[in-house]
Amino acid sequence: MAFEDLKYAQRNRLEYLDRLFFWNGAATRASLIQQFGISNAQAALDFRAYLKELGNDALIYDATSRQYLAQKGFQRLTGPAATSELLEFIEGDAHGTYDELPDLQRSQNVHAFLPLYRAIRARQSVEIVYQSMRDPEPETRVIAPLRFVSDGVRLHVRAYCFTRNQFRDFIPSRIDLELSFLKIGGIQDVPHDEAWFTWSVLKLRPHERLTASQQRVVRTEFGFSEDVLEIRIRKALEFYPRRRWGLDQEFPRLECLSVEHIPMTEEEINAN
Repeated sequence: MAFEDLKYAQRNRLEYLDRLFFWNGAATRASLIQQFGISNAQAALDFRAYLKELGNDALIYDATSRQYLAQKGFQRLTGPAATSELLEFIEGDAHGTYDELPDLQRSQNVHAFLPLYRAIRARQSVEIVYQSMRDPEPETRVIAPLRFVSDGVRLHVRAYCFTRNQFRDFIPSRIDLELSFLKIGGIQDVPHDEAWFTWSVLKLRPHERLTASQQRVVRTEFGFSEDVLEIRIRKALEFYPRRRWGLDQEFPRLECLSVEHIPMTEEEINAN
């Protein structure tokens, strides 16, 4: 990896310069001065260090615009680009090239996560009052929180529910904090979480109802490298990609050809 022998501050500036050339195609010493508040002399040193690492053919100095321009053969020094880097540049764009929808992912109250996290660490069960979307009224449940799960948007807690005698995922924001966590107990009777330690292998392809052109776009969008995209996840989490990718909707972009459930090896269980 480039710049590893440099101190953190300078490495951070050179990595920013690398991203700037990739996305904007141009940069000046003023780019560094404005971003990091460094002196002109330090910016000049950083530019020399970057040019030395990059080589001679990737950039040219344009005297008219007084900036270095990335050439067609420019190759990043810091690995593949990511769209998160693009947001770094456009969120502060004075030309209004970016906007976003408000976050409607409800409350992620840390005061709900805290007792769950502590219960996991202490290997305790807790009594909660929980409002599910399937039941009209809140229900008191005794659960043993075991681990947190992200569906890619928000956190859930996976727990064994002694009330329902099964493993379930709970959304912490649906717990009534005033009535919950008043009683604690042990988790000696929690069974083996078979679904957690089983792989689900989903084989996906663009839906057959799509035109050839639409299928080609879907392959690009979802990063297909072969005719079928194979996704390996825990069986316990199988619901989330189905919902996120709309596999069970009326007009999905993807269709699931098959699902194979494979028990984890002892080595995989120990590592997870």
